[in-house]
Amino acid sequence: MMIFIYSGLFSAYKNNHPIPSLFEELTSEPTASSGLSRSFSEIIRGRFDSARTYNQYGISVFLFFFIQFLLRITVSVIYHNNILNKKWLSASDIFISVVLFMFCFRGLIIEYFQFFF
Repeated sequence: MMIFIYSGLFSAYKNNHPIPSLFEELTSEPTASSGLSRSFSEIIRGRFDSARTYNQYGISVFLFFFIQFLLRITVSVIYHNNILNKKWLSASDIFISVVLFMFCFRGLIIEYFQFFF
């Protein structure tokens, strides 16, 4: 939820995001994650084309956080109401989260892997 609030408060247009990229500031080189905050800000405002220009992976990474937010609510309701076996629910939640992470972050993972190796 905080990611969505942060993205809504700060603007890509004004470039007023208070948390800079430490790596980019130290090396003066952009990384695969450069522009993600600005991309998220544009996605919150419904500007998907400009979000893609700030970071090509912004939409897929944003989707991960959005789906995880919905999944946290769903799992909490199911857990609280004892709808499913808790062990099965936990195992399913872990599996879905890992697969979702690998799918949504695949571009960043590949770029960072190529950068370091």
